[in-house]
Amino acid sequence: MNTTQSAATTKLVIKVFKILGLLHLLWLSVPAVGHAQHWIYTVRPGDNLWNIAADYLTRLDYWSRLQVLNQVADPLHLPPGMKLRIPVAWLKAQPTAARVINVQGEAEAKVAFTGQTIGIATGLLLHGGDEIRTGPNSNVVVEFGDGSRLLVQANSLLVMDTLSVYGDTRMVDTHLRLQQGRVENQVTPQRSPNTRYEIFTPAAVSAVRGTRYRLSMNADQATARTEVLEGAVEFRGARQSRTVKNGFGALAETGKPPTAPVPLLAPPTVADLPAIVTRSPIQLSVPALKGATAYRVQIAPDEQFTTLLFDAVSTAPAIRGPDLPDGDYVLRIRGIDAKGLEGRDADHRFRLHARPEPPFLIQPADQSAVLAPALVFKWTESQNAAAYHFQLAEDERFTKLVSNVPNHTESRLTLDQTLAPGRYFWRLATHDTDGRTGPFSDPQFFRLQATPKLQAPEVTDGAMTFRWAAGLPGQQYQFQLAKDPQFETILVDQQVAEPQLTISRPESGFHYLRIRTIDTDGYVGPYSPAQRIDILPASYWPFGFTLILGLILAL
Repeated sequence: MNTTQSAATTKLVIKVFKILGLLHLLWLSVPAVGHAQHWIYTVRPGDNLWNIAADYLTRLDYWSRLQVLNQVADPLHLPPGMKLRIPVAWLKAQPTAARVINVQGEAEAKVAFTGQTIGIATGLLLHGGDEIRTGPNSNVVVEFGDGSRLLVQANSLLVMDTLSVYGDTRMVDTHLRLQQGRVENQVTPQRSPNTRYEIFTPAAVSAVRGTRYRLSMNADQATARTEVLEGAVEFRGARQSRTVKNGFGALAETGKPPTAPVPLLAPPTVADLPAIVTRSPIQLSVPALKGATAYRVQIAPDEQFTTLLFDAVSTAPAIRGPDLPDGDYVLRIRGIDAKGLEGRDADHRFRLHARPEPPFLIQPADQSAVLAPALVFKWTESQNAAAYHFQLAEDERFTKLVSNVPNHTESRLTLDQTLAPGRYFWRLATHDTDGRTGPFSDPQFFRLQATPKLQAPEVTDGAMTFRWAAGLPGQQYQFQLAKDPQFETILVDQQVAEPQLTISRPESGFHYLRIRTIDTDGYVGPYSPAQRIDILPASYWPFGFTLILGLILAL
């Protein structure tokens, strides 16, 4: 064979091999399963076809098939968020689904396979690549194939990057991506090295094999935080890792390694919270916790907290909860330190008994003073009220009852008994038309004061002495005499310690007087009704005329 023939043969062989290679690649690119059996993988930062093949595929050389199947131009640099179709038959772990077991408020899911956004409902199955987005007052609880649970709190964005299961076992491979917000994790312990539970954030990665912990990502601060309540968490960022153990928390800023773990705040004290709460919306408070700059409060129907009815942060150690139906609940509160790490929980079980609501108390007003003849009790009419339970006592705890009227059908009441002057407390409860009795209202107190009774004054040529019935021991009295019933032109205004006062005799004509008491604690009571007195001219006295004093007109 001459040189020309040899060269031609070599060119032909090269062409044949190129054609065979091309045919081989085309064969590799033909999926062995139909479209319905593709798994959608969402590319994460740092992914390439080689590490995807090594992590998920049964053969490393399947990377070239992935490149052709998904028309990848650069297998070394994949844009984050890119969707890769992977035939299920190539996977060493089969894709699985997570199930929504509870949702509160409005939450949405973006389905990776269709690109559609749908409302999240209980029972919804979520697959790899799907996204969860919660609103301001919503939360979602998700359960994975191994029984692990995830609570996605309000204002969060979570991506289900990878949800896989190995064969028929319960060993799972869960990769999640928290872009914004906060999640609480209850991860089932696993022994298999193939089982992983990782949550990626823009700032750090948390990896566990069974624990209970929280993870948050604040996009505005570019900071991730984790708080470990059981077990331990590997917290990685900027190519450095820290182990955060039970009772500790740590944070990581984007591009920086995690900080050293610090102890979580102790639980707040809830021992003094009531077992029965009688007001809705719920308003409670706990003692301030040392080191806390804020507090998170949650309410659920039971200790599992899989149904989160309320979740809020307050700068004060106070609970300002929602308007819940009557029933049994569990309150959870924890302190938040200056780094934004949330501490250990304090739980408190309580019963809400707020209905039927008590009426609003109108008269006597709270902390008012009432003259004995004017004592009438008034209140608003409650909806569906059939009757009211009225109580009057000498003490705020109502251990010294003065009056107890269990079934009063009107919205006002006049006592058929005489009360001594002093401090009293009153309250009401409602009986509704369904036979239910609600809680008592908050008590209001008032001071009952006797109306000063004037005696006929003693009159001389130049003076007048007024006397009246004495009040309680230690009380003082303020006496006023005026030219008009409105007391705009006051002639005498004096405070005395005894129930009498001598003044210079006024000029003749109609005058008006009134008296009020001043208690030993400084409390000033109301004035008595104004009384009119007619003072005759002084020239009448030699002829034996007496002063005409009458309680002629009560204003």
